[in-house]
Amino acid sequence: MAAHSMQPKERQPNLETVQRVGIAALKNAYKVHEKLGDDGKELLKKNQFGDTALRADVEVEEAVLSVLRDSGLPITVFSEEHGKVQLGEKTQYTGVLDGIDGSSWYKSERGKGRYGTMFAIFAGQDPTYGDYQFSGIMEHATKRLFFAVRGKGAFIMNVLTGKITSIHTAKTTAFDKKTRIHVDEYWEINRQTFLSKLQGYNVQKYNLCSSVHYANVAMGQADLALECTRKGNLEIAAAHGLISEAGGEMISLKGEKISGKKFLAFAQDTHAPIITAATKKLADRTLVFLKTSH
Repeated sequence: MAAHSMQPKERQPNLETVQRVGIAALKNAYKVHEKLGDDGKELLKKNQFGDTALRADVEVEEAVLSVLRDSGLPITVFSEEHGKVQLGEKTQYTGVLDGIDGSSWYKSERGKGRYGTMFAIFAGQDPTYGDYQFSGIMEHATKRLFFAVRGKGAFIMNVLTGKITSIHTAKTTAFDKKTRIHVDEYWEINRQTFLSKLQGYNVQKYNLCSSVHYANVAMGQADLALECTRKGNLEIAAAHGLISEAGGEMISLKGEKISGKKFLAFAQDTHAPIITAATKKLADRTLVFLKTSH
């Protein structure tokens, strides 16, 4: 019987390494944000989505990419300002990055408003949303780093003190007039699908920033975040791990969990409404409401 040569498997960085790199990347984003000050508001150029990028948008992303390069983590990153960036010949991970989520809020309330850098790491070159390994939001003005690690839960770190606190969704299951709801009002499909049916309901102030909506659901200060896919789905992908580890759920209007959907394929060229809820039961009840209300 002929012997078969066995090629050794490439060693994959462990979860602790991924966590360390993810946190270091977002801390570096915070460092650059602070260093830039008001210079970060300088307009540079239009990005791949036709939006005019601020200096902060670009340099904060570069801060994250710099840490990734230095770490040696073999990763391909999909970002808002830098597009697709491959770090390493045989990448084992996929990253999603939005340098400043809430740029308009940043321009008017830099250092005070709740905007943030969103970054996540997924296993594999063609991952599903459920393949997240690390998920994080660096909320610059509040000095809070929201992060989650696969199977370990969700947390807030104070980047000045290093104190880490565990967080969880509100575990809300009832959909009623008390349910605290965020709606991304910027997109017409969200106004038609969600907002038009929520007159008289507890719709929170529109924050012009997805990261705020997701952070609020993750730490129990909101029950629902109603948005849609768009511009590469970077925000939704970056938040998915945080929401999941905090106990929440994301589903489509078909009632399907997006955890099984491929990041690079699911609704990349359409605006598909997504329900992010504190619990799966709340997500399902919200879907029933949307389908039955007129």
